[in-house]
Amino acid sequence: MSNTNNPLQPRYILNPVYWPTWLGLGFLWLSTKLPYKYILLLGKVMGSISYVLLAERRRITRINIGLCFPQLSKKEQGRLIRESFYSSGMALFESALCWWGSDEKVKPLMHIEGLENLKQAEEKGHGVIMLGGHYTMLEVGGRLMSYYTDKVIPTYKSARNKLFEAVMADARKRISHDLIKSLDMRGVVRALKKKKIIWYAPDQDFGYVKTSVFAPFMGTEAISLTFTSRLAKATGAPVVPWYIERLPDLRGYKVTLGPALENFPGGDDVRDATIINNMISQHVEKVPEQYLWGHRRFKTRPAGSPPIYRPRRGKQMRRYSLLLFALTIPALIYSIINAIRYKNCKFFTERMGIGSYAKNVDFWIHAASVGEINAVAPLIDLLKQNHPDCIVMLTTNTPTGYQNAQIKFDNVAIHFLPFDWMWAVKRFIHRTDPNCTLIFETELWPNLYEYSYWRGKNLTIINARLSHRSLDSSGWRRYLLSLCVQYTHRILARSEWDKESFMKLTASEEQIKVVGNIKWASRRNTKPEPLHLAKKYVLLASSRDGEEKLLCQTLSNLVTNKNYLLTIVPRHPKRLQDILTDLKDLDLKIAVRSLNQPVNDDTQIYIADTFGELEQFIAGSELVIMGGSFVPKGGQNIIEVARQGKAVIFGPHMDNFDNEATLFLQHQAGFQTNIDSLENTVTMLLTDNQLCLATGNNALKLVEQNQDMAKRYYDEIIQICGPCKH
Repeated sequence: MSNTNNPLQPRYILNPVYWPTWLGLGFLWLSTKLPYKYILLLGKVMGSISYVLLAERRRITRINIGLCFPQLSKKEQGRLIRESFYSSGMALFESALCWWGSDEKVKPLMHIEGLENLKQAEEKGHGVIMLGGHYTMLEVGGRLMSYYTDKVIPTYKSARNKLFEAVMADARKRISHDLIKSLDMRGVVRALKKKKIIWYAPDQDFGYVKTSVFAPFMGTEAISLTFTSRLAKATGAPVVPWYIERLPDLRGYKVTLGPALENFPGGDDVRDATIINNMISQHVEKVPEQYLWGHRRFKTRPAGSPPIYRPRRGKQMRRYSLLLFALTIPALIYSIINAIRYKNCKFFTERMGIGSYAKNVDFWIHAASVGEINAVAPLIDLLKQNHPDCIVMLTTNTPTGYQNAQIKFDNVAIHFLPFDWMWAVKRFIHRTDPNCTLIFETELWPNLYEYSYWRGKNLTIINARLSHRSLDSSGWRRYLLSLCVQYTHRILARSEWDKESFMKLTASEEQIKVVGNIKWASRRNTKPEPLHLAKKYVLLASSRDGEEKLLCQTLSNLVTNKNYLLTIVPRHPKRLQDILTDLKDLDLKIAVRSLNQPVNDDTQIYIADTFGELEQFIAGSELVIMGGSFVPKGGQNIIEVARQGKAVIFGPHMDNFDNEATLFLQHQAGFQTNIDSLENTVTMLLTDNQLCLATGNNALKLVEQNQDMAKRYYDEIIQICGPCKH
């Protein structure tokens, strides 16, 4: 039995929030004392008022009727819209009549046809699923059926107003004795096993859920629950069609029970859902004004289909927007400081959403920073090579990413992505009008994804991955991530693990495809020129906060007694002063590249805090230690090292590169160790030159096996996006 709140609890009576609801309920109760003729008249007046005041509901009704009855003229559709509002207004007072009206007043209005079909279905001994749609007289149907059987149990969806839900549930239980929530499959199965009659209406849009498919409803694809066929299969219960209509000339109401569906379920979810939708549609076409047109039946769309209704922002998205508003001043300060620091006013204007952007873009690719831009470079080259007249736009989040892109690309529009304020996103999308939107990896911005979806801009995530942290998130953050996934047209994932991760965030099987890691691709046909220093060196690449000191302490014997140089290329060069402060008490001889300090025989640590030289340092090193992996930062891209045929050592924290790390270890293309064993591993590779070379060669073979990765992505993208505008 449903644990429904008691409407007479003090918290409902005394809470001022519910006082207007009590007044409304009191008015409805008083209306039941009127003659039936005036109850309907009062309902029609209420419907007329609702038609004028409820603009959003009127808009939804107009859209639904326009989709389902395209053969009607605009005038005929307008008349049907008004009549549907009248019917909904009447239904409100009819519900009150069924909740509180006496049998002497209500029973003469009730008529039933096809009761023998229900009795025959009951005789099979498996319970019965009494299936109908969301007609406006649902409450009337419940009261009518109670006069012929006490076995009917309605299913229901929770109302937003808890007091109204409690009063409604209390009244329904007095009529039907029990209630079950719509998606409580276990409760429904238990009731059917007790040979009860489950009264169920599946024609609502619950969004993307595992038990739903797309099936036509009155000519338009609609998300449809497979709950009915699953129940029928699990319990053997027959499915009996159920209809109700308001009779003309004040004659009351008639319930029609059809024969049980034959060969149902048939084993095909789409076929079964189509049968149910057609069954409901046939009755709707008979009395269309008596269907509940005000709900967003076609809210969830098939992948790639434009939205039908105007966006409705939920509570979580409103909270997200409030948070962004609260961060406005810090964002302004941050943008101004970085615009001055990097002498690039575009960082301020474009991040604020007030820049001058490229127009009529064919391919828009967003890559967060330097590493991501390097990864998408081969893909951009293929797009420009095969579509020279197309406009390709690349956006990034960071000044260093912008500088890197300016160096790498010709004839590509390069911009900063605006902050995720809705007004900035709207202006950006309107100005650029992208034909194909490609977001690299894990950039999930709710307003950008939502507005792109509502504008019909198909957004695809390429090289898609999710961190363990994102996957394990809960509450508000997980909701926003799931929302972004729902608004995504296609997801091209790095691996099967990433595919499964996105599916846990509501991605569908049809929406996602595993292509591989695009970081295997390279735009270089030749290796970069090695950068040699005065001493042989071990490279610490892309180091993160605190990692420099940790590794300098661990490898102090190497730089002191073995005459090797430890060269550090930090992930963020602007951290130079922090790094020098951390290393100050280690008494090491340090040279800094940006200060033009030379490397001599006494130099032990060389900090290469310059931009764009990592590949040359990798090529000139003896071996590479990958940063971000000895502190919990998720690791960095070890494929960059493999591409140079160098041996790589990485630490235990490779969460963001799990698949690559596993692949390297399986093919003896790298070494994973913890900080305590790092010195021994480095020493082993430096003293065993054959092992070091073999490890690097194995890594290079992995690169060669996956060198067509950019072409794989290009083929998928062209198939998804279609022809260019130009």
